[in-house]
This record gives sequence, C-alpha cells and structure tokens, in this order.
Amino acid sequence: MIRTDQIKVIRIIILIILFLLLCYFIILALPITTPFFIAFLLAYLLEPLVDWFEKKRISRVWGILIIYVSLISVISAGIIYGFPRIILELNKFADTIPLYAKQVQEYIKVWQQNYSKIDIPESLRVITDDTIEQAENFLIAIFKSAAQGFVYFFTKIFDIILAPILAFYILKDFAQIKEWFLKLIPVVARKDIITLVHQMDKILKSFLRGHLFVAFLVGGLTAIGLSLVGMEFALVIGLIAGVFNIIPYFGPLFGIIPAVALALLQSKKIAIYVFIIMVVIQQIEGNIITPKILGKSIGLHPLIIILALLVGGHLFGILGMIFAIPLTGILKVLLSFIIKKTMEL
Repeated sequence: MIRTDQIKVIRIIILIILFLLLCYFIILALPITTPFFIAFLLAYLLEPLVDWFEKKRISRVWGILIIYVSLISVISAGIIYGFPRIILELNKFADTIPLYAKQVQEYIKVWQQNYSKIDIPESLRVITDDTIEQAENFLIAIFKSAAQGFVYFFTKIFDIILAPILAFYILKDFAQIKEWFLKLIPVVARKDIITLVHQMDKILKSFLRGHLFVAFLVGGLTAIGLSLVGMEFALVIGLIAGVFNIIPYFGPLFGIIPAVALALLQSKKIAIYVFIIMVVIQQIEGNIITPKILGKSIGLHPLIIILALLVGGHLFGILGMIFAIPLTGILKVLLSFIIKKTMEL
C-alpha cells in the first residue's frame, strides 16, 4: 500500500513533469506567443523596481509609468544615435574583411621572405592560405548574421510594441497573478513548490538582472575605451565584448582575441592600447563590479560550469553557452529537490 508521503512525492514529480511539458509547449508555440514571452520577461526584470517605488509610497501604476518613460527615453536615444552607427560599422566591417585578409596574407609573404632560409613546405603554405580564406568567410558570415539580426528586430516591431503593453498589466496585477498561480498548486505540495520556485528565482535573478547589467557595463566601457584610443569599429567590438562577457571563463577571452587581432591590422601601438584597456576592464569587472552586483555565485563547481559551457556550445553555439549556466543551475535545483524528497521516503 502506498503511504501518504509517497503519494506526496509522486504528485510533486507529476507537477514538475507537467511544468516541463508546459515549457516545451511554450517553446513550440513561441512564434505565436513571442509578445507574451517578452512581456513576462520584461515584467520579471522590472518588478523589483516597481516594488521599490511602491515602498516609497508611489502607486504601482505611477511607478510603472515612471519606469516606462525612463526606458523609452533611453531606448529612443539608442535607436537615434546608436543603431545607425552599429549598422554602419557592421556594413563597413563586412566590406573591410577582404582587405584585412589580404593584409594578413601580405604579412605572411613578408615573413616568408625575411625568413627565406627556413624551408617552409608547400603543403603548409596551402593549409595557411586555406585557413585564412575560411576565417575570412567565417567572419563575413558572422557580421552578415548580425546585420540580418538587426533587420529581423525591426520586422518584429508589432511584438515589440505589444509586449510592454502586456507587461504593464502583468506588473499592475502582479500580486493577484501570483496568488492565482498559487491556487493552481495543490495545498499538499504548495510549500515545496514555493521553496523550489524561490530557489530558481534566485538563479534567474542573478543571471537575468545581474549578468545582463554587468555585460552592459563592460560593453559600454569597452566601446568608450577603444574609441578614446582611435580603434576602428569600437562600438561593434564593445557590443561583442558585452555579449561574450555573459559567458564565464571563456567570454572575456572571446572578446579580447578579435579586438586585439583587428587592432594589430590597424596599428601595433593601438593593439597594445586595446589589450591593456580590455584587460583593465576585465579586472575591474571581475574584482569590483561583479562582486558588488552579483554577490555569491549560483553554487556550481567550476568543473560543472566548464562542462555546461562546452555542452551548450557544442549543441547550440554561442546562445547555448550564454544560457548554459542558468539552465544548469535550475537543473541542479530540480535534481536536488527530487533527490531530497526521494531520500525522505
């Protein structure tokens, strides 16, 4: 005969499975539910700010309106001043890549002439030329994809306009929505599910609110620093450095290598400046910004983090590496919860 506590565990496991199936269904229906997904994400990110205004005795509606006006002002400034320059730099860089590739080939020829006494096999030269050509095509593809991404962003303008409207109603009635979801959970499992959700929220809060803000700071500081030393494509490199900074361990390296490589083609002196600036920014981020904003880590061992990054990168590329850590943290919470409940039997 099944005991009451066993029934409780079975119900919890069934709820978790249903929740995962719901997430899978949402992913399948994502093209249709995109504005709702963006709205929930936006509400989740802005909810602490709305709560802060409410604690200052400002109504939720007015708090939301103040936040929206501030965001609209910042985004409008970015669209007016930032996006045209980014697209211009991307197009310019795509046109410049073949010239850079030829410059690299010239460097190799000069190197071969200066060290003509060294017998370089013909096969090695062919491999080198093929590698340079492949790298050229790879870089062109990346920046074409980035440019297409900006165009795709503007094709989704209806979703972008609708999402903040939906997020407004979610934020306004956030407490009622939470209460409604709680009523869907059986009383016997409610306490455990709340604890589980709080642990997941802690991980997502660190990633979405913390890492994205840190990435924004690193990208901005990088773009400003490189602009001051006269580096070309500073805004695009800052954008790349900011995105890669979300990836632990490998991210800073992914940001530094292309920046220094491009700077070398422009000037050795600028390359040294670029390297120093990016290393200094990474030290400031690692020792000052991240500890102040993120605090403690999500509790994953470095080996687990590296394994998750490698698996995510192998399966889904850069996006897989970006989301590998929060997904691994959530999986850890789920597994720990299931193991704990199983051990209690």
